[in-house]
Amino acid sequence: MADTPRRKSSPLAGLLALIVLVAIVGLGVFAYSGGFAPQRTADLEINVPNIDLPEPDIELPEPPPAPQMPPSAEVASN
Repeated sequence: MADTPRRKSSPLAGLLALIVLVAIVGLGVFAYSGGFAPQRTADLEINVPNIDLPEPDIELPEPPPAPQMPPSAEVASN
């Protein structure tokens, strides 16, 4: 038999075919799970009475004094 030259497909063509196949399967799973169905929405209305509460009468203690900065190294070496 005579050897006939064969065309070899490039790895790029195989990669593109794999990407297309994965995209088709992904879209199928998305559509099967209801991804293209219209989304349901809910309307919620809350009615609460308007109550005027008096301000609380709380006396807070004075905050402690702020911490002092430690002396710098230049002042300590003198």
